[in-house]
Amino acid sequence: MIKIAYIIDTIHSLKAGTEKQLSEIVRRLDRDIFDPYLICLWKSPWMEHNALPVKVFELGYKGLVKPNIAKVISSLVKIIKKEQFDIMQTFFEDSILIGYVGAFFSGNNPILLSSRRDMGMGDEEPWYHALYRKMYPLVFRGFHGIVVNGESVFGYAAQMSNVPYEKIKVIHNGISINEKTEIIPQIFRDNPADIWIGIAANLKPIKRLDIFVEAFRKLLQLVDNLTIKAIILGEGPLRISLTKMLKEYDLSSHVFLAGSVDDVTVFLNRCNIGVLCSDREGFPNAVLEYMACGLPVVATRVGGNRELVDHTNGICVPPGDPHALASALSTLCMSANMRNEKGLASKEKVRQEYSWDRSMREWEGYYQSLVK
Repeated sequence: MIKIAYIIDTIHSLKAGTEKQLSEIVRRLDRDIFDPYLICLWKSPWMEHNALPVKVFELGYKGLVKPNIAKVISSLVKIIKKEQFDIMQTFFEDSILIGYVGAFFSGNNPILLSSRRDMGMGDEEPWYHALYRKMYPLVFRGFHGIVVNGESVFGYAAQMSNVPYEKIKVIHNGISINEKTEIIPQIFRDNPADIWIGIAANLKPIKRLDIFVEAFRKLLQLVDNLTIKAIILGEGPLRISLTKMLKEYDLSSHVFLAGSVDDVTVFLNRCNIGVLCSDREGFPNAVLEYMACGLPVVATRVGGNRELVDHTNGICVPPGDPHALASALSTLCMSANMRNEKGLASKEKVRQEYSWDRSMREWEGYYQSLVK
């Protein structure tokens, strides 16, 4: 039996990409071969009311320079010594450092892995992450491997960690095909349209939803014979400014900020096009979700978007260009055949390359090869 400890800051919900992927990996691991555990640095409100399919430890972490850091490390060392993990896999910056230090002082020498699923937070990154980056080349010398979910993230991880390429393993995100159900959210009932555009994204600057609003205004000028509406699924600090922008452009009855929803697929299944217009992306789960719902995708030509979207299943456009985004959307809006063909290609690409069966074979094979 291979004992694996997954160390993550916390589980805020199962809507976020990393937390959703981790929960599925834990749930799907073959229990005849693997014995998984979850170690959270702190407990979130979500965790207080929701159970996870695995034994969970919580360390009470409050910050790297807080007075209780010694107690946190001591608690982790005791857990490692007691459970005798074969593999410890970390997620996010704080967990990388805490996991490394805990493993070092335990003396147990478990196989250390890090999971990198994005390309940093850019301008939204906390100031202390700059200190982390200076420590990474030293810390990652003690890691046996870094697992990334896309080729773009591979390059970022190699530069950030300064480790040999052979230490970095690409295992793509898994996702299930989402078949359309009879459920129709009320917002679609109340606002009939010929075409619905869907966006699953947090309302943060990096997602460039301001560019989408600009593009949508141009789109209505380009395609005036169809009723087109859009729904943005997500929450964040830009809600007030986006609401103001929509009001100024008289688009409040065309573009809807639906907030955070429990199941984005219920909404995406009622859309005709999926959009992601970020300035930077790792390997976006949102685009995978569009594809799993059979949507053609319009995405900016950045990061993992370029791995997921090509001429067969969508259109890539330059980042920060509302004119190009509007043009791509108008092309799809004016051709039902093109939307159908690219949507079918999206779903087939998921079946062939990003199924959970394929992803779990790679994860389990990788873990077993490390232990051997």
